[in-house]
Amino acid sequence: MKQSILIFKSIAVGLCLISLYACSLNIPPQDQFSDPDAITNVSNARSLLASAYSSFPHQEYEFSLLGNDFVPTSLSIKDVDALNLYNWNDKEIRKLAPSLWQNYYNVIAQCDGLLERMNEVKTETPNEENEKLAIASEAKTLKALCYLLLLRLFAPAYDVNPDAPGIILKSQLGIEDKQRSSIRECVVKIKELLTDAAQVSHTSSRNGWLSQEAVQYLLADLALYSGDYQGAIDSGDKVLAKSNDTYFTAEGVNSLWAVNSYPGRIFAFNIISTYYAGIQYSVQEGDYFMVNPQLSLGSSDVRKASFTYPFMMNGSVRELLGKYNRCNKLSQTTAYINTMRYAGAYYIVSEAYCRKGDTEAARTLINHYWHCIGVAEAPSGLSNQALLDLILVDKQREFIGEGVNFFDLKRTHSAALKRQSQWGNGVAGSVSPDDYRWTFPIPVSEYRFNKVEQNTGWPSN
Repeated sequence: MKQSILIFKSIAVGLCLISLYACSLNIPPQDQFSDPDAITNVSNARSLLASAYSSFPHQEYEFSLLGNDFVPTSLSIKDVDALNLYNWNDKEIRKLAPSLWQNYYNVIAQCDGLLERMNEVKTETPNEENEKLAIASEAKTLKALCYLLLLRLFAPAYDVNPDAPGIILKSQLGIEDKQRSSIRECVVKIKELLTDAAQVSHTSSRNGWLSQEAVQYLLADLALYSGDYQGAIDSGDKVLAKSNDTYFTAEGVNSLWAVNSYPGRIFAFNIISTYYAGIQYSVQEGDYFMVNPQLSLGSSDVRKASFTYPFMMNGSVRELLGKYNRCNKLSQTTAYINTMRYAGAYYIVSEAYCRKGDTEAARTLINHYWHCIGVAEAPSGLSNQALLDLILVDKQREFIGEGVNFFDLKRTHSAALKRQSQWGNGVAGSVSPDDYRWTFPIPVSEYRFNKVEQNTGWPSN
C-alpha cells in the first residue's frame, strides 16, 4: 500500500511541475517525476501505466467539428467557441493546439518514466515475467500512438514533403534541447516502437489495455498514413484474421457503446466521467451540431440505430449524433471510448488495395463488410477512383463523431472542406486543402524557449 501511495503522489507532483515549466518538453528530472523505489514490481508498474492511459487527451468532438461530420443547428450560436472552431477560426485552433501538444507529451513522459524503470521491476513467477513484458510493450504502443497523433496534427501531410519538420522525438525522461525531426524520421521511430512492441505476444480480456492486435492496427494505420500501402495490407490482414462477422450485426454494433468489455473492440480507453457532453445544449432542446445530412445512413444499415439519434428541432426531425451522445440522452453510462475496432481495419486495407490499383481485391474486401452491415455493395466494373470515393465516404459514416475524418481529409487533401450553414442547407465557406491551418501551430513555449521552428502561416510572436 505504501508503494502505491508513493507512485500516485510522485506522478501528481511530477505533472504539477510539468505544468509550471516554461517549456512543455522540459520534463522534470526522473527523481522528481517518479520515486524509483516505488516501481519495483509488476503491480506498481501496471499502476503507473494505468495513470498514463488515464492522462491521454480526448478531443474527438473538437476534431469532428474541424472535419466534415457535423453541421450547425439553430443552437450553434449559443456555443460561440465551438462554432468558431467549426468555422476554422485561427484563434480557436491556437487555443486548442497547446493543450494537445502538452497533454500528448505528458503521456509520453509517463511512458518513458515507466520504461526507464522496467529493469528494476522484479518478478517471481512466469506469469509475472509475462506481465512485465506486456507492460513494457503497452507503454511503447501508447507512446507510439501519441507520437502518431502529434505528427498528424503538427506536421503537414506525409506526401506533401516527408522531409519537412515533424515533431520532437524524446529519447529519455528529462530535459532535452532538441529540434523537430523530419516527418520521415518520425514515422521510422513510431514504426520502431510498434515493431518492438509486436515482439511480445499478449492479449487482454479487457478493452482498456493495448494488445497485440492494437499494435498491428496501429502499424496498418501508420503505413497508410505514410503511403506504404503493402505494409498497410500486411498488418491490416493480421487484424482482420481475428475479426468475426458477429461483430457487425445490429447487436454487435450496439455493443460498441455498452459498458461491458466487448471482443468487437480492439482497444478502447476506459472512462469514468461524462464523455461527449459538450455537443448537447439541453436534453429538451437538442444539440449545438447535428450529423451532416450528406452522411445519412440507410434504413437497412445496422449502424443507424446506435450511430444517430432522431430528435425534433425547429419543427423537423433532425439526425443528431448517436453513440456516446445517445447514451448521455438516455442516461446510460459510458465506460469506454472506442479507439480501434475491426471495422477500421476493413477501411484501411480496402483503401490500401485501391491505392495500389488492385480494385477487385478492394471491392471484394469492403463488400464483405458492407454485406454484413446492410449497406449496398459496390458493383463489379466500378472504376478504382469511384470505389475509393465510396470507401472514404462510408469510412466517414462509420467513424462519425469520433474525430477520424479530420485526419483523413488532411491526409488525402483532395478537395476543399465545405463549411455548411444551419441544418446543412447551404455552404457558408470552405477551407482549401492546402490551407496552413490544417497543420496546427507549435506552442509558444517551444518556439520561444527551445527555438523550435514554427509552422508556416502561424505567427511566431
